[in-house]
Amino acid sequence: MGKRKPGAARSSRRLFDVSWATVKHRKGGFVAAFTALFCGSAVVTACGILLMSGLTSGVAPERYAGATVMVGGAQTLPVKEDFDPFHAERATLPAATAEKVAEVPGVRSVVPERTVGMTLTDARGDTVSPGRPLYGHGWSSAVLAPFRLTGGQAPAGDRDAVLDAVLAREAGLGVGDTARLTVGTTPATYRITGLVTAPRLARQSAVFVTDARAAQLAPRADQVTAIGVFGDPGTDPDDLAARIGRAVQDTAVHTGRDVGDLEFLDVGQSRGFLVGLSASFGGTALAVVIFVVSSTLGLAIHQRRRELAMLRAVAATPRQIHRLIGGEILLVGTVGALLGAVPGFLVADGLRAAFARAGVLPADFALSSNPLPALASVVLCVAGARLAGYIAAFRVARIRPVEALSESQAEPRGLGRTRLAVGWALILLGLGSAVVVPLFVPGQLALAGAGGSLMLLMIGFGLIGPLAVKLAARMTGPFLRRSRVSGYLAAANSTANARRLSAAVVPLALAAAMALMQLSTLSTVTAEAERQAASGVVADHVLTGEGTGLSPELADTVREIPGVDTVTPVARSRVMLHYKEIDKYQTEPFSAQGVDPARLERTLDLDVREGSLGELRGDTVALSWTAAGTARLGVGDTADVYLGDGVRKKLRVVAVYGNGLGFGDVTVPHGLLTRHTTTGLDAALLVTTKGTADDARVTAALDRLARDTPTLTVRGSGDFAAAQEADITQQSWTTLTANAVLLLYVLIAVVNTLVMATMGRGREFAMLRLIGTSTRQTRRMMAMESWVVIVTAVVVGVLIALPPAVGASLAMTGRAVPQVEPLVWAGVAAFVAVLGRLSVGVPTRAALRARPVDAVSTGE
Repeated sequence: MGKRKPGAARSSRRLFDVSWATVKHRKGGFVAAFTALFCGSAVVTACGILLMSGLTSGVAPERYAGATVMVGGAQTLPVKEDFDPFHAERATLPAATAEKVAEVPGVRSVVPERTVGMTLTDARGDTVSPGRPLYGHGWSSAVLAPFRLTGGQAPAGDRDAVLDAVLAREAGLGVGDTARLTVGTTPATYRITGLVTAPRLARQSAVFVTDARAAQLAPRADQVTAIGVFGDPGTDPDDLAARIGRAVQDTAVHTGRDVGDLEFLDVGQSRGFLVGLSASFGGTALAVVIFVVSSTLGLAIHQRRRELAMLRAVAATPRQIHRLIGGEILLVGTVGALLGAVPGFLVADGLRAAFARAGVLPADFALSSNPLPALASVVLCVAGARLAGYIAAFRVARIRPVEALSESQAEPRGLGRTRLAVGWALILLGLGSAVVVPLFVPGQLALAGAGGSLMLLMIGFGLIGPLAVKLAARMTGPFLRRSRVSGYLAAANSTANARRLSAAVVPLALAAAMALMQLSTLSTVTAEAERQAASGVVADHVLTGEGTGLSPELADTVREIPGVDTVTPVARSRVMLHYKEIDKYQTEPFSAQGVDPARLERTLDLDVREGSLGELRGDTVALSWTAAGTARLGVGDTADVYLGDGVRKKLRVVAVYGNGLGFGDVTVPHGLLTRHTTTGLDAALLVTTKGTADDARVTAALDRLARDTPTLTVRGSGDFAAAQEADITQQSWTTLTANAVLLLYVLIAVVNTLVMATMGRGREFAMLRLIGTSTRQTRRMMAMESWVVIVTAVVVGVLIALPPAVGASLAMTGRAVPQVEPLVWAGVAAFVAVLGRLSVGVPTRAALRARPVDAVSTGE
C-alpha cells in the first residue's frame, strides 16, 4: 500500500480542528444532536441485543445435562431467506428412531425419554404447587442428568414413583408415603419408593415411574420426547452429533448449551418471539431515530444560517460546506453513538424483565452480551446522522452566496417544488397504505400496511410542515393579536418563522401520533376480542383445568350426567399457514382450536360467513376471515397447514368465520389437533343443558364432579370469554411495551428539540428587550407561540394517527371505526400540552436571565 499524501493528512487535521472549534463554540445545537444520537443509539443497540439473544441465547440443560448428545424432533420450520419459526408444540420422534441412532458408529448407548406433564395433589384434591412445572419420566432416563438415589430404591411396579428430593421436601413427603399424581384430570395414587437429586434442577420438578408406566401415561405410546446418547470414551460430541444427523433423517441433534432448547420448549419459543419482535421493531426504531436526528440537525443548521451564509459569501464552495458540517456530525455523532450504546444493554435488560413479567419470556432467559449489536448501532446511527446532515445542509450549500445572506435574515417565502411534491406524495402513499390497502387486501398484509403508514405520513408532514404551521398561525392570529404587544409578536413570529416552528411541531406531533395509534389499536383489539368471546360462547357451563389440561375421557363422563344436552371439547394450539404471496411463499403463525362439530351451534358461535362447520371432519379446516384473507383461501380451497408439532397437512377449507380474535383464526377437528399437541389434553369443555328445568340439577352434578376430580373447575361463559382474550391482550401489551421505549425516545427528542429551538433565540429575546419589550411580555409571547406549536402538533398528531387506526380496525375487525377512548385521547393531548409548555417555558426563563447587552454580543 502506498503512503498517505501529506497534503491529505493536513487537510483532514484542519477539518478536525475547525469542526472541534465549531462544536465548542456552538454547544447548544450540538448538545441537542448529541442527545438525539445518544438516546437513539441506546434504542437501536437494545433492539440488536434482543435480536442477537433470540438467535444465540438460551438456558443451560438440567435433566439432559449428562448426555453426550441429545436427539429430538425438528422444532423449527426451515424458511428460505428468513428466520426459522419455532413450532408451538413438542415435535416428538417415533420410538423406533432409538434403534437407528444406536447403530451410528461412536454411540455407546441410547436412552429413549418420555416427558408427561403432571400435577401433585393432596388428599383433599388441592394442588401442591412448588412454583415449577412437574414432569413425569421413565426411570431409565434418570441417567441423563444424572439423577442419583439418595434414599429408597428405583420404581418396580406401575404404582411406584421416585420424587426429586426438593419436591418431596416441599410437599412434606418421604419414602414409604403415598402421592396423588394427576395427568390432566385423571388421578392415580403412587407409593414413593425413593428420592433422587440432580446436579442442577431449578426450572422444574421431576417424578420417575417405570418405563412401561411412562409409556401408558404419554399421549402416544409409539412416540418419545427425545433420545439421549452416550458416546464411546473420547468421542467428540460435535463429531458424534454430525454423524447422527447424517445417518438419521428428520431429527434435530443437540450438544452443549443448545440441549436446553430441546429440554425446555418455552426457551425455543421465546427465542423465536425475540427474533420476530426485534426484527420488526428494530427497523421501525432505526427509521424513527434517523427521522428525529434529521429534524434535530435540520433545526441546528437552520439556526446557523447567518454563519453558513457568511462562509458562502467569502467563497466557501458547496463541497467545503458539506465537509465542514459532515466533520462536525461525525465528531458529535461518533461520540454520542458510542456512549449511547452502553446504556443500550440496560434498556435491553429492562425490556427482557418487562417481557418476563408479561409471561412471554422465561424469567431466567439470559440476554446475549455480544458487542456486535452495539458496533452495528454505532455504524447505523452515525451513517444515518451523516446522511441527515447532508440533506439538511443541501440547500444552504447549493444556493448562491447572495441568496444565502438574504435567507440568513429571513426565511424563504415558500418551499421547494421537489420538497412539496415528495411530501404530498408520501402523505398520499401513507393514506393509501392505511385505508385503501385494508379495503382491498385483507389479512396480515392489510395490518402491516396500516402499521407502516404512520412513518410515511409523519415524514410527509415533516416535509410540508411549514405550510401547516403557517395555516395554524393565520387561524390563530386574530386571537393572538388581542394582546397588543405579546400577541402581535407571537403572530408575526409564527408566520415569519414557520420552518423553525415546524422543527418543534414535528417531533411533538410524532409523539402524539405514536401514542394515539398504539393505544387505539390496543383498545380496538381488546374490545373486539371481548365482544367476540362474550357473544360466541353460548354454552351454559364451561369446565377448565387448573393443571395441565382436561383428560379426553372427561367429556364422556360429563355427557352421562342427566340433563346435559351437548358437550364440546375444545383443544388449543398454534399452527402455521403456508401460502404464496405475490411471487414468494410465506409462513404465518395463527392461534388454533380443535372442536367436535357435533351440535357445535349449541355451545359455540363462530359467526360463520361462508360454508358450514358441520363438515369439519377428517382433513378439513375452518378459517377466520383474517386468516382466509391472508392466505387468499375460500371454501373448497386447500390450505397448506403445519400443525403444532410441525406435521404438514393439506386441509380442505369448509368454512370461513368472523370470530377469529375471540377463538383463534384456525379451527380443525378435535382429534386432528390433539394428536399433534404436546399433552393431548383439552383446554375446556363447553356444556349445554337440555332446558331451564335441568339447569339446577346439572349445576349440582358438575359441582360434585369438580370436587371429586383434581384440578377441575366449573366456570361461567363470561369467565371462559375472559380467558379467551388473554392471549390477544398479552400480545398487544407486549407490542405496546416495546413501542413504549421508542415513544420515550421520541419524548426525549421532543424536549431536546423544543429546548434547543428556544435557547437558540437568546439574541432575539435580547433585541426585543433592548427596544423596550419587557421580560413579562417576552414570556407571554413565547407562551402564545408555544400554544400555536402545541395545538398544531396535537391536531396534526390526531390527523396522522387516525388513518392507521382506521386501517388497523379494518384489518382486524372489518369495520372502519376504531375503538377510541375519549379520556385516553384527551389525556394524551393534555400530556403533549404540558410537555410542550414546559419545554418552551423553562428555557425561555433561562434565556431571559442574561443581560440583553451580553446576549446580543454572544453567538448563543
